[in-house]
Amino acid sequence: MSTTSPMTARTSNVYYLAPTAPEPTRAPRLSTSLVFRLRVLSFWWRLKLTTAEMWDALRRFGRPETPTDSTFLEQRAEIILAATPRPQSPARVIDFDTARVRLRG
Repeated sequence: MSTTSPMTARTSNVYYLAPTAPEPTRAPRLSTSLVFRLRVLSFWWRLKLTTAEMWDALRRFGRPETPTDSTFLEQRAEIILAATPRPQSPARVIDFDTARVRLRG
């Protein structure tokens, strides 16, 4: 064996992490009356929204849907059908130099 071992000449690849910060102190608890008020308020809004949705659903029950105005859809279809179709050919090569000259002048 040699006097200098190859293990001692090598640098270590062990890294140590910095110590973690101490745990933050716990936030003070909310008062019981405030927690109760927040829960009642939350319950009130949930009840209000649920009641409004149920009332709306019961009001619409058994009635036919409102007729939609189809004139807008017909006009849109006419516009689409009247448009000229794109040519079925490869894309044109864009000349950037000519486009820049056109923009400047």
